[in-house]
Amino acid sequence: WTDEETSHLIRYLTLHRTEGGDGNNFKQATFTTAVAHLLEPPDGVPKEDHVAGIKRDWQSCKNKWIMCKKKHATIIEIKSQLGFLWDKELGTDIDPADATRWTAFANAHPDTKPFHNKGWKHFDEMDNIL
Repeated sequence: WTDEETSHLIRYLTLHRTEGGDGNNFKQATFTTAVAHLLEPPDGVPKEDHVAGIKRDWQSCKNKWIMCKKKHATIIEIKSQLGFLWDKELGTDIDPADATRWTAFANAHPDTKPFHNKGWKHFDEMDNIL
């Protein structure tokens, strides 16, 4: 999945959030229509200039959505910790003074490790839907 494809999926699901209910647990039908949407050119790109990405199936879209929700929850966990800052490009941007504290936290919360010094550009998009 490219960043653009991920954003495209998140935007689509945001527009159809009522289909996901309170927990944003979308059904197969929503992911099936998302597949067709992903093949369409993004806003502002003429159809003749658009090169469609890999055709996904509904399960692939569902799995991507689950991973996006998991990453969002992980970042919420990081942001809830006193002393850790969050930047969508730099992640927690841990400096040497905080390295020991970060290591202890990351060992207790392994899903946070990728965000040591790397952000996730989709956090704000996910924050809008969740």
